[in-house]
Amino acid sequence: MRFIDTHSHLDNPQLEADRAQVFARMLEAGVAMALIPNVDDESWPRMQTLQAEFPDALRLMLGLHPCHVGEDWNEVLDRYESLWMASPEAFVAVGELGLDLYWDKTTLDRQVAALERQLEWCLRFDKPFSMHVREAWDPTMDLLRAWKGRGLRGVLHCFSGSREIAEELIGMGLYLGIGGVATFPKAGVVEVLRSTGLDRVVLETDSPYLAPIPFRGKRNESAYLRRVAEHLAAELGIPLAEVADVTSRNAQHIFGL
Repeated sequence: MRFIDTHSHLDNPQLEADRAQVFARMLEAGVAMALIPNVDDESWPRMQTLQAEFPDALRLMLGLHPCHVGEDWNEVLDRYESLWMASPEAFVAVGELGLDLYWDKTTLDRQVAALERQLEWCLRFDKPFSMHVREAWDPTMDLLRAWKGRGLRGVLHCFSGSREIAEELIGMGLYLGIGGVATFPKAGVVEVLRSTGLDRVVLETDSPYLAPIPFRGKRNESAYLRRVAEHLAAELGIPLAEVADVTSRNAQHIFGL
């Protein structure tokens, strides 16, 4: 069985001390590839270094995380746009973009402006997105509805919304990124998937964050993707091989792998 971790911050300093072992465990668990989203100016050089070391196992995204949309966001995106223009083939997606109102609700206007500029890149460079949403489903859905019909494609990373939101996103042709939160008893993610199925689902870890049970509260890593898949197989009553096959094919399709 072959799994693809579609969202993993493997460049994060939390993984630095034993990074070689992290990759060894990842491959041993059957996770053949991981996609790394950019967060800010500090993550970008770390990602490049890591891909040079593990070229067959990693693919990169380029975008600006909503929590890092500062007052200079336009200048930051100018630099990233230059990278996109120079070598669009170097990236599998625009990300990690999105909206986050958990930490600071006062920055919503500039978060929306930065998000819309990055969505334009998706159309311009014919790439999907990896979208972060935290305590921001209403403005996110309003924005996506406004863009509906323009050809956007992408993944709602770390999906934890309602069944109604999931069905509307799938109706837009978008995908749900499912990770460790699906194993949390009160999260409700599995109940959503009982309704939607796996046809628009990709797997992810968001490593080093949001480790699945029984590792909850500890550092997450890409090897734990298999635990997420095992949980989905058990809860949905389908073979693990089917979870691996369907989600990997979905990842290959949406990210052009």
